[in-house]
Amino acid sequence: MVRRAYESVQAAYAKLGVAPQWPVSLVVENMEIMGATQSRPGGGHLIHVSLRAAKSEMLAGLIAHEMGHIARTEARHPSHNPTIHDRAMARLRVPPGFRRGFPRLAHNAINHVEDIYADDYAMTVIGTDRAHGFFAEWVGNAASIAAAGTRWDEVAGALDIAFSLGNLARHRLLRANDPLRREAETFAKTHGIEALDALTALFRDLPDPVSDAECEEILVTLLETTLRELQRASA
Repeated sequence: MVRRAYESVQAAYAKLGVAPQWPVSLVVENMEIMGATQSRPGGGHLIHVSLRAAKSEMLAGLIAHEMGHIARTEARHPSHNPTIHDRAMARLRVPPGFRRGFPRLAHNAINHVEDIYADDYAMTVIGTDRAHGFFAEWVGNAASIAAAGTRWDEVAGALDIAFSLGNLARHRLLRANDPLRREAETFAKTHGIEALDALTALFRDLPDPVSDAECEEILVTLLETTLRELQRASA
């Protein structure tokens, strides 16, 4: 089943002209997240698929998403360039009280940018029929994340919501009267997130193609906005 799903997705990417050129391995394992990909320039890619994903109807979608990351990595897309990530991080002035935890939150924010660009391919390959339901779960889970009560959890939840709504809107899957918009508004009011709309728009409007310099500026804006939201509670 996994092999068939992989071969089907690979064929679809080949039709787009962006099939993997480096060797690709895939392993099914017991893991908390649904999947992930490790890439070594010129050395190949390793797609990790969880046991849960391997048995679900989301398998092809997961593989398509991970192959989107592979396509962006091989193309040296700025969003998937660790050097640009590091340059953006280096431009931030993170107060001492936030330095320990901020890198992890920043990684999540940057990963959302990578996911948007990967999904531009994935949704072209497998369609968008299940996208709304998938991202609706992300929005619902954000409230659970924020319920932990720390500002870190609230901002992490806000990033997940902004990513979800931005991704749906980018692919014209978010109606003007969509209930997810109301959920997002309620979350922002409850947790004092002032920049949720701005973050959503940032994810929605990510340009492609994008230059290295443009991508760096986008990441700096994203990270600065995230840091401001963290600081708001302690101001």
